[in-house]
Order: sequence, then C-alpha cells, then structure tokens
Amino acid sequence: MTIQNPVTQLLLPLAIVFVMFALGTTLTVGDLRRMLVRPKAFVVGLVAHGLILPLLAFGVGWTLGLEPATAVGLVIIAACPANAMASLFTHFARGDTMLAVCLSAAASLLSSATVPLFVNQALRLFAAGPATARLPVFTSALGLFLIATLPVLVGMRLRRERPAAAARVEASIGTLGIALILVVIAAAVWSERESVGPALARAGAPALLLNVLAVALAWGLGAAAGLPRAQRVAVGLECGLQNFALAAFVCLTLLDDKTLLLPAIAYGLTMWLSAIGVVLLARHRPSAAPPEAS
Repeated sequence: MTIQNPVTQLLLPLAIVFVMFALGTTLTVGDLRRMLVRPKAFVVGLVAHGLILPLLAFGVGWTLGLEPATAVGLVIIAACPANAMASLFTHFARGDTMLAVCLSAAASLLSSATVPLFVNQALRLFAAGPATARLPVFTSALGLFLIATLPVLVGMRLRRERPAAAARVEASIGTLGIALILVVIAAAVWSERESVGPALARAGAPALLLNVLAVALAWGLGAAAGLPRAQRVAVGLECGLQNFALAAFVCLTLLDDKTLLLPAIAYGLTMWLSAIGVVLLARHRPSAAPPEAS
C-alpha cells in the first residue's frame, strides 16, 4: 500500500474525522470541568493510557528483543488514543461511560503532540528503517491535529452552542461513524490481506501480551488509587482498545511503511479478546450506577 492509495490518503482520514466529531458532540465543557474538580479517576486514566501504555510497549519490544519494525509498530498502536468503541464497551460493562468518553477526548486532543514524541523515540531506540527515518514532527502534528483533535473541538463547540443539533448528530452519526470507520479499516486491511497472516505470526503474541498487560496494569493502578469498579472498568477498556485507524494513518500515510502496521493489525485483531473478557467479568457481578469521576 503506497502513500498514493486513496484508502489511506483520503478515506481513512475522513472516517477518523467523522468519528472524532461524533465523539466531540457527546462531551461538554461542564463534563471536563467536573473531571477537573474531582480529577482522580481522570488523572489515573490519562496517566495509564498516555504514559504507562506507551512505556509498556517499549518494555515489551525491548524485553522480548523484537525486530525493529515490530517493536516500533507496537509503540505506534500504544501511543494512539483509545478506539471509539471503548466507550461503548464501557457502557456494556456497566462502567463509567462519561469517564471513558472524557479520556478518549483528552487523548485525542493530546495525540498531535504525544504520538510524534513516542514514535520518534521508538524509531531512534529500535533503529527501524533507514537511519534518517523519522516522523516529521510539524507535519505529523498538524495532520494529527486536523484529523483527531480539531474535530473533537468542533463537536464540543456544536454541543455548547446548539445542543439540540449536537444531540441529533450524536444519535444519527455515532453508530454510523463507527460502522463507516470499520468499513474503511476493512478495506485497508483487505488491500493488504496477504499481510494478515504474517502480522499474526510475527506480532500476534507480543500484541496480545501488550494488550493483556495494559488492561491488567490499568485495572491494578485504578485499584491502588482506590477507584470504584465502574471507573476501573473504564480505565481498563480505555487502555485495552486502541485506535487502529489512527495507527494506520501514521504508518501508511505519514511514514509510508506498511511493515510498521503489522503489529497494529495483530493488536487490532486480538484486543477484542480482552475487551470481551472485561465485559463478561464486569457484568457477572452487578454493580451500582457509576459515580461521578473523583
């Protein structure tokens, strides 16, 4: 797949914009203000997702002695924001859905700065590709801002200025946006279908290990911080379900290197196992309605 491919250059970014805009319409400034007034769960989730998960990917790549492209690919998928389905799975698991939405939005807002930082460190540490291979900071930050950060801000503004219109958007395009991005991802993977087998063979086990460790450590960190179970569910799923579409955009559009996408494909296929496990375990024990984030 080349940078001229319309799936990766046009359809994939548009699908991400669509979903991020829908995410923004679910969030208000008041929601963020409440998180800042009682920020413990929000801070724990942001630290777990924004710092511990990428560092965990570095650790898995380094400890297992993975080949450079596999190690860098794991860091790329770990550095991306949560998948749009994380909030939906949190709802299914009777978790704190608003906390999940706020964490997804915050990670998306920060991604234009954090993704280039972690990816370039991974390219440098694992020496993947040519010695000069780097994610161009300004160009990639601008691209990530335009497709992941700006749409969330626009959606939030619509929610603030025209709440009725935002509610209609949320109701009409939330599910449609998720379906659209799944179709676009399927098209991207199908065009590289010969890579799915090698992706699982090369990176399936490390990707599954990273995913299980991420969910377990996020849950443990939440427990250590004294978060109620509903909030631990939200933090765990936010760390387990990553934004494959954004990883594909980074690998195929910004870096133009499909070998880096193989770990993301493996992670994108295996991450649902832990998500389903969390939902089943959480629903097995009835819980009270999730409290406000503390």
